[in-house]
Amino acid sequence: MHVPRRLTYLALSVPAVMVLSSCSSSSGLGDTDALNGIEVNYTEDGAPEVMLRNPVEADEESAKVLEAGDGDAVDSEQILEVSQAMVDPSTGSVEQETFSESVPALLYPPIFQESNEFVYESLADTDLNVGGEIMLYEPMNEEAQSPESLILIRVDDQYPAYADGEPEEQSGDLPAIVNEPGEQPELEDHDTDSEAPDEVETEILIEGDGDEVEAEDEVVVHYTGWKWSDGEEFDSSWTAEEPAAPEGEESEDGEASEEEAQESAEDDVLPAPATFPLDQVVDGWGEALVGQHTGSRVLMVLPPEAAYGEESDDNDNDLAGETLIFVVDIVASVDQPEQPEQPEQPEQPELSEEEMEELQRQLEEQQEDVEGEESSDGEESSGDEESEGNNDESAEDEDAPAEDESPAEQ
Repeated sequence: MHVPRRLTYLALSVPAVMVLSSCSSSSGLGDTDALNGIEVNYTEDGAPEVMLRNPVEADEESAKVLEAGDGDAVDSEQILEVSQAMVDPSTGSVEQETFSESVPALLYPPIFQESNEFVYESLADTDLNVGGEIMLYEPMNEEAQSPESLILIRVDDQYPAYADGEPEEQSGDLPAIVNEPGEQPELEDHDTDSEAPDEVETEILIEGDGDEVEAEDEVVVHYTGWKWSDGEEFDSSWTAEEPAAPEGEESEDGEASEEEAQESAEDDVLPAPATFPLDQVVDGWGEALVGQHTGSRVLMVLPPEAAYGEESDDNDNDLAGETLIFVVDIVASVDQPEQPEQPEQPEQPELSEEEMEELQRQLEEQQEDVEGEESSDGEESSGDEESEGNNDESAEDEDAPAEDESPAEQ
């Protein structure tokens, strides 16, 4: 992709899936009794402390809602803002956690429908609400060579994975967009011969009411980009990288019917949005999105200088010289993760001109001494080799046969 990367979720690893053998209930999945007696408290900085009545032991994947929460019911089709902790199932020791971090972890349940059905069902098929806590246990999986795990998840917030609201009427000054919430936008009847703007132009297609985007934020977005010159789509987060073939019964000619393919397409999971720091992409994105509200869909047109630059011998980007059209759904905007502090370097003393000259003189003298030692060592080595050569010649003279003797007669 030309601009962002795909959003990755679930900061703490979850082992491979096994098949659930027990039926589920609204309060949990699998062997919920194995998760009884778990108490969670929090330190002043928000980090969890987990107390186990007994070590957690179960033969199957199990989940239990510890606290239902008093917010809205968790919507498994939305993006969940969560806090997580990896817990030792034998001792309750917290090995890794995000509860005390300022930047939330984001989790998009639909991506787990195929990769880890247990995680998906734990979030989708229990009575978990926003503000609630759930504990997930997975026993050791010898086949996958994964150890047993115990994960605490708290759902802090949720929001749609796309701009959600009433579409605004377009002004007509910028390219027309087919604008349906929750669906990939399309460029409509674009006049490729029309004059492109020479400055960044924006227009709100759907007005959100969330937080304002700041220049240093990391944004979560769905987007599609087209070239002004020919209207060709060159990038989109709405399209899965490897779309699955439609499923359905084959017709007599060996292909799925159009109706079955359509039904399958409607069941497709919306791909995960992309995420990236706003200050690390093309300038036009920052200029167009800073100050906009999350939940908005924004149409923006970027001239080359605000995108990938003018075409030149030094710029071989495929999009160099192109005016670009983007439609961006601002799903979320969060602070960038804090970088670890670097140790302070000791201050270097300031030297006067005379001190610099003296330092230079000392370095030159040291260099001359080194070169002198190398030259002396080389002469000694040469003398030793010459002496050894003379000794070898003497030895050869002593061992050499007389002129009237053949080597065989010695």
